[in-house]
Amino acid sequence: MKNFHFTTEEEQASIEEIITHRKKKRNKQQFIFMGIFIFIIVMLALYIVRNILYSDFDGYVVVHNNRMRASQDLFVHDIHKHMGELIVPGDTIYSYVRINDLQNLSTFSSDNAIIAKAREMDLEYKLASQNLSVMEVRLREIKRQIDIEDHNIRFGLSDNVHKMNLERDYKETREELASQRRKLSVMKEAMNEIMVDVARMEVVNKDGLAFHNVRNKRLMEDLNLVNYYIASDSSIVTKNWISENSLILRGEDIIETQSLDFEKDNVYIMAYIPASKAKVINRGYKAEIIVNKDISYIATVVSMGARTEEIPDAIRNTLSKEHIAAIAVLRVDNGQKIPFWSVVNDLPVTIRINNMDYPDVKPDQYIMFKTPKGLYVPDSLRHLFK
Repeated sequence: MKNFHFTTEEEQASIEEIITHRKKKRNKQQFIFMGIFIFIIVMLALYIVRNILYSDFDGYVVVHNNRMRASQDLFVHDIHKHMGELIVPGDTIYSYVRINDLQNLSTFSSDNAIIAKAREMDLEYKLASQNLSVMEVRLREIKRQIDIEDHNIRFGLSDNVHKMNLERDYKETREELASQRRKLSVMKEAMNEIMVDVARMEVVNKDGLAFHNVRNKRLMEDLNLVNYYIASDSSIVTKNWISENSLILRGEDIIETQSLDFEKDNVYIMAYIPASKAKVINRGYKAEIIVNKDISYIATVVSMGARTEEIPDAIRNTLSKEHIAAIAVLRVDNGQKIPFWSVVNDLPVTIRINNMDYPDVKPDQYIMFKTPKGLYVPDSLRHLFK
């Protein structure tokens, strides 16, 4: 009886309240755990089903932009169209002077061949010096782009492909620059030798045009030397390769544009196809090209295995041994409305094949070679080559 303790009604109510609270808390936890478990199961099921229904490949857009190049040595005065601006037929894109025209107007003394030769070598030397300055600027710009690519690669924003191209351009430009410097040195020595003879002469022709006059646009216009590049097609400027008042050598790029005519752009989709997944795609298959969750369009496979490329680090599975993939080429189907920005050069996209629409490709369904005769087309594929 000494251990007997009488529980009052208030204490009994408090105990029941605690028990009820614990039951609610336990039920709530069970409900949350059950919800998380169901969510994981549903996501896992969707992932499995999607991988059964579809095969996804990484890829990119290829657009063959129009590069306006100098057909001969030019001096560009004004750039009238800049990056992002629309060009319509009849627009003036840039104005320029042909260096040959300037040379033809330069009057050399007909009395003495040495003076004529000296003037010709002086003009050549100035042109070479201008070219050297342009190449030095280009070399610094390529080095700056390489540094930017190194930064982007470290943060997973880019891959090594573009960097390797830049490094190759850097090496070629550096070698070309060294060659140009050697050439300039030889020209300087030759000029010094001929100027010794010129210095002995009393007559010097001062009527010729000096090269620096090419920057005087008013003078060039008065001499009817200024030409204008007129657009013949509608397009958008995608890159300006040079600045105004620049010397451009033959073959160098001036402006790059993308035509607003889809056929002239020659648009293709390139897909990375690992060898382990090659059986789900073949010539003639339809694919959905996914730009983002809101934009997609349909393309047709025109070639399987056009070439091979290294899979970029940004999209390669670190656990996979496959570093090289075959490239499948797809052409965008006609009759679709696609935003212009979604078909720009090098834009990354996802290529999705519906596995339910096409069975796995059998070995004899590929384009085959029969040794030693060459191309062998099975009967099942002959309709594709008609």
